[in-house]
Amino acid sequence: MKLLVFSLLVSVSLFAQQAGDRGANPLPAPKNLKLLAANTDIRFVMRSFNEALGVQCTHCHMEGDFAADTNPKKEIARKMISMVRLIDTSFPSSAGVFPEGYHEVDCITCHRGNIKPETKAPRKFYNRGNSLGEPPPAQRPGVSLKLLPPDTHVHGAESLMGEFRDALNVDCGYCHGGGKPLETDANPRKDIGRKMIMLVRQINANFPGTGVFPVGDQEVTCWTCHRGDPHPVSLGNKRYDLPAAKQ
Repeated sequence: MKLLVFSLLVSVSLFAQQAGDRGANPLPAPKNLKLLAANTDIRFVMRSFNEALGVQCTHCHMEGDFAADTNPKKEIARKMISMVRLIDTSFPSSAGVFPEGYHEVDCITCHRGNIKPETKAPRKFYNRGNSLGEPPPAQRPGVSLKLLPPDTHVHGAESLMGEFRDALNVDCGYCHGGGKPLETDANPRKDIGRKMIMLVRQINANFPGTGVFPVGDQEVTCWTCHRGDPHPVSLGNKRYDLPAAKQ
């Protein structure tokens, strides 16, 4: 019995000493944080970046000296953080300064595990009429184009509205509808759609060589964020599976 008590006392003493050692020697504070707050959970944030782009830490950092700015991709990452923060201002539901808080858009939204985000839907969205073999709407001049160029291919096959449908996986009535002609502004989602066009233009302005959406080359499109869902995925609303049980 005395031996058992002695063993327990030794174990408790060793545990307390180890805990004290951990408290006396915490992980070194991160250095060279030009955008992130000093109290940022660096390990969590960096792992979320890894997941979003499908890369390891050395994609942006220098092996052996993560604080160094030697790798030019690190500065690109800082620009992306600033861009996410700017995008966040378009969504009242976002809270906190990225990466803290909840955000409707973050790195996962666009990258989805790839370094270069996708810009084109892999397949078409077909409504009931399409599935029954009805022809696409006839091409006709756009009306009430408050943001789009007058010659925009709005309707019909391979049209801009078709790209919007493919990106969000919805039919025209999602933004138009209301039992009135498509050119009316009866549906409030139509104005949201216009704001999203402006947002896409704002994002693409960060990348040299891009046109004014939807004209010219684009680094980001509606598909980039939506991927067939009216509500884009972010770290705060992404569905995760529980980790596999340890053997």
